[in-house]
Amino acid sequence: MTTTARLRPELTVAIDGEHHPIAWSGPRPVDAHPARVVRIRRSTLSESIRERARLRADAADDPADLVVALEVEALIAPEASTARAELLRRGETLTSDTLRYVGTPNGLRTLIEDLYVAEVADAVIITPIDGLATAVLVVDEVLPRLRESSARRAA
Repeated sequence: MTTTARLRPELTVAIDGEHHPIAWSGPRPVDAHPARVVRIRRSTLSESIRERARLRADAADDPADLVVALEVEALIAPEASTARAELLRRGETLTSDTLRYVGTPNGLRTLIEDLYVAEVADAVIITPIDGLATAVLVVDEVLPRLRESSARRAA
């Protein structure tokens, strides 16, 4: 039996919220040590990449046991134009002190997968800008599709 080194943890996605924190994670090996999670807020992908690289370089532990979790503020709706209109109605802009996504559930899923594949982050913590409306769409539409993608990659 050959053992392959794990270089990073499996993708983890969480919805941040006072009353409804929800998390989903891909399969974690049973022999894995408890992960150390470092939560970061960066407004650009390049800042996020640099911070993740710095944190991983400074880690003395197994790299697969360090989870760099990037906060992403999100507002999603079935149509991107609806999400943008809701953002404007709330008096918000596309800029923030952390990455911000406004669009569709499929677009958010793609962003999450891209953040992981491009090694921008090991985990994504979604903070819904509009509260429960985005949280429900994440649970109903984004997480199931992430599970399907993960299962296809594992097969």
